Amino acid sequence: MELIINHQLFLDGLILAEDSLHHLTHWQRVEKYGLMIAETNGADQEVIKLFAYLHDARRRNDEDDPGHGERAAVLLDELIGEGLISLSDLQYTQLRSALRQHDRDDAASEDITVRTCWDADRLDLWRGDIIPNPQLMFTDCGRSASMIEFARNLVAQSS
Repeated sequence: MELIINHQLFLDGLILAEDSLHHLTHWQRVEKYGLMIAETNGADQEVIKLFAYLHDARRRNDEDDPGHGERAAVLLDELIGEGLISLSDLQYTQLRSALRQHDRDDAASEDITVRTCWDADRLDLWRGDIIPNPQLMFTDCGRSASMIEFARNLVAQSS
């Protein structure tokens, strides 16, 4: 992942400061949550890792930023074009869908990997003093009280 997030193509499009709500520490926690959930449901770990670092890499602000998921999907295509990412057709479809929809209220997928990506992101709402709503989660593990509490504690440790 270091190769990707330190590549000039990736860095050139970063707008948010390192201390923003949607930067490296958030991405690292999203990766951690996603990999934990994947241990329980078999979601694709490579897709989860890439989602964690790409999903907010083209945000323009920390508030409402419609379209940042679509911009993240464009970044994915650019990184693939540069040869920095290689995915199977299924992984590409999963990651592109997860990125494109993660910022939408009407996000929907039956794919467990896509759903795991979204839960991993939502579990980190604690960083903005928002309690993740289990009813808005997409996986059993993501909506579990123990996972939500784990996320709360991890954010508290990071502060």
